[in-house]
Amino acid sequence: MKRFLLLLVFSISIFSYAQKYKFGKVSKEELEEKVCSDDASANAAFLYTDRNTIFVFDKERGGFVIEDEYYVRLKIYNQNGYDWATKNIKTYHYNSAKEEIFGLKAVTYNLVNGKIEETKLKKSSVFEEALNKHWDKTSFTLPNLKEGSIVEWKYTIRSPFFSNFNEVVLQEEIPIKKLHVRIAMPEYYNYNTKFKGFFNVPLKTNLKQRTVTFTVNNRSTAGNITTSKLDTGELTFNESIHSIDMVNVPALKDEPYAGNINNYKAGIKYELSYIKYPTSPLETYTTDWEAVVEKIFFSSSFGDQIKKTNHFEDDLKNALIDVSVLDKKIETVYEFVKQKIKWNGNHDYFTDMGVKKAYKEGVGNTADINLNLVAMLQHEGVDAHPVLVSTISRGIPLFPTRSGFNYVIAGIKTDKGYILLDATDKYATPNILPKKTLNFRGRIINKYGKSEWVDLYPSKHAIENVVISAKFDGEAISGISKKTLNNHYAYDYRHKVGSKNKENLIEWISENLPKVEVINARTANTDNPYKDIVETIQFETDNYFEVIGDKTYINPLLYFQITENPFVSDKREFPIYYNYPWADQVQIKFSIPEGYSIESLPEPAEISLPNNMGSFKYAVSSLGNAIEVKATTISNEPVIPATYYSQLQEFFKQIIAKESERIILSKN
Repeated sequence: MKRFLLLLVFSISIFSYAQKYKFGKVSKEELEEKVCSDDASANAAFLYTDRNTIFVFDKERGGFVIEDEYYVRLKIYNQNGYDWATKNIKTYHYNSAKEEIFGLKAVTYNLVNGKIEETKLKKSSVFEEALNKHWDKTSFTLPNLKEGSIVEWKYTIRSPFFSNFNEVVLQEEIPIKKLHVRIAMPEYYNYNTKFKGFFNVPLKTNLKQRTVTFTVNNRSTAGNITTSKLDTGELTFNESIHSIDMVNVPALKDEPYAGNINNYKAGIKYELSYIKYPTSPLETYTTDWEAVVEKIFFSSSFGDQIKKTNHFEDDLKNALIDVSVLDKKIETVYEFVKQKIKWNGNHDYFTDMGVKKAYKEGVGNTADINLNLVAMLQHEGVDAHPVLVSTISRGIPLFPTRSGFNYVIAGIKTDKGYILLDATDKYATPNILPKKTLNFRGRIINKYGKSEWVDLYPSKHAIENVVISAKFDGEAISGISKKTLNNHYAYDYRHKVGSKNKENLIEWISENLPKVEVINARTANTDNPYKDIVETIQFETDNYFEVIGDKTYINPLLYFQITENPFVSDKREFPIYYNYPWADQVQIKFSIPEGYSIESLPEPAEISLPNNMGSFKYAVSSLGNAIEVKATTISNEPVIPATYYSQLQEFFKQIIAKESERIILSKN
């Protein structure tokens, strides 16, 4: 990271504006470049990115709209960089108002026999699709891609939505050689500004006057005659100009357990605070979290939906016959909703179809399903409320914002804390939420529209407990393994295994157990999310031990030995997201054949992370003609701050060293 910052500071200090980029003016030198000069490991690099945002006076609307102009020049060094030549553009619409894309142009350039060859993107290769009730996607992939290609695209998004201000992205997972941003905001619009990332953004701000000319159609009526007259006017106002110029912005490399890497890219988020036109009252938007939540809650597509009950009352009454205990009632209602309404794949905190129609048709988005769940629980006297959530892919809301949330679940207040429920997933259970929703915290809303934060990370450990009875016969190791999984470990297993038959199950387990022959396998409770998963396998292997002369060296943990440190970077600036606390327990008992004696066993070990964040315990002991190995690794925190990265890295380094020690047997 020091190299990162020094490189950036150095690059900015020597920034040169001599090189100009213009669409279509690609040079042979750019096409001949084989490796990125700033990062030899890069599969692709942005040679130039440009964003120009202006507020344009729209004569038809009689007011301003936002125009975001984008231009990109991208270099592809090898086939692994081809994915960067696909672009997805999301646009928003609400009622009759919508964002529009225009001026789209895209070209691929290749050097063929010393000449630059152009291949233009065809209109037929631009695809549009509806993502949900309010969002659409336009996508395209540049044609004729080769190693060494350069691609360019440009387009403009015109938006009437001042609160949907697109984030300014200043860093990517590949290098950016040169970047320019210019944003011009009229004085009538006030935005909160939040910087992202780990280095100072060289933002320059200045004011200037701007004048726009507009035409107004004034009509007058005299008797039965109406006349029209076009009058031209001018509007002069101050404009705040934000500009950024950067060169050699290094890639932000993805790392294990990073969560959403986009949360840490350098950038700027703008959130509309208020609009104040001349001679008009102040119109406020996102001043605080209570204001944000109230606007969501009192919408007809949110709070009003929870009040609707007559569509489910009779069915729910029948489902709850002879159910009186609170916990059982919650579980019954929860499973009733999961069976009754299937998720259509769309995220939103506003209903799409509405709770009644979704219930009747048996399908809906996250709000259709989980607001039905809240309504049913409240109907049965449970203290349940909706919880606004931002999924991991959406990112973490940095300041009060309606656009930060994109999901809703149900929350039940109890004396022991909150019970969180998501009925969109058949394998979810109380407080075992889909991993996509485990994103810091959510906002629970009571029936009056008031709200507070609630932690989304579970407090219970996901536990994997493995017990193996193994036999070493001098030529191979065979045995029976019984693995028990609960909480999120069981949830993940169910999603991976699903309804695999025996043959497919053995194949899947074999793919995940290197150097082991899986002879037989079975699972229990895969379809019942309220019980622990139990996986039993019969295996054999001629690996995990080595014979040298009259001595045999056995890997005590077999295929459970950790051989690679997941944390290899010198430094890390963002947290380690496990998303839930976990514990891995392994117990292996080896039987030793006659003619062998134990010469050496690894010494026991205990290793701890600071502040009780995690621990490792390891012991190998002899039991007559058998050897017992026990290893337990625990993380007590769902998220570990980056300040503990070096300790965590050392923690795994010591575990790897200890687990690499071998059992030594001597042949008599």
